[in-house]
Amino acid sequence: MLANYGYFGHMWELYAMWTWLPAFLSASFSNYSSEIPQWFIALSSFLSIGIAGGIGCVVGGLISDKIGRANLTIISMAISAICSILIGFTFGQIIWLTLIISLVWGASVISDSAQFSAAVSEVAEEEYIGTALTFQMCIGFLSTIFSINLIPIIQRIVGWEWVFIVLAIGPILGIITMVKYRHYECNIEKMQ
Repeated sequence: MLANYGYFGHMWELYAMWTWLPAFLSASFSNYSSEIPQWFIALSSFLSIGIAGGIGCVVGGLISDKIGRANLTIISMAISAICSILIGFTFGQIIWLTLIISLVWGASVISDSAQFSAAVSEVAEEEYIGTALTFQMCIGFLSTIFSINLIPIIQRIVGWEWVFIVLAIGPILGIITMVKYRHYECNIEKMQ
């Protein structure tokens, strides 16, 4: 369940970030200058979500093989939580700073995704692996419904500068559970 809780925190942030980052970039870049071309905004979104995300997945998998699943998830969620807190402060400011944080966020928000299901597959009893993964996916994707729909409500209240802080709640709680999972994992290794 600890790996599941980590996944739920990860999912709270992931799909809401993917859904609302393009709208944020569009509003931020347009606020900075009305002369920013739409293709640049679209390209920035694609680079952040598609390209940086793809790179993050590959690099995350390679790093997790070296430092362990729990450590990779903790690092990834810490970086993505920091990015979700910081990016709002760049709203309408220096475009390149916004883009750099967006790219780092795009890579870190997904780099740990596969590690949660792999962790469940490794520690669940063999006859319950399918059930455990189904449970993980169902609750994880259910949480995205709430975070995706919460962002525009909060954005109208606090603005783009503060809205993504709500997404940091997921990875912060995920870090706490993955630290506990890492402790559990270390105890299992000692027993073997």
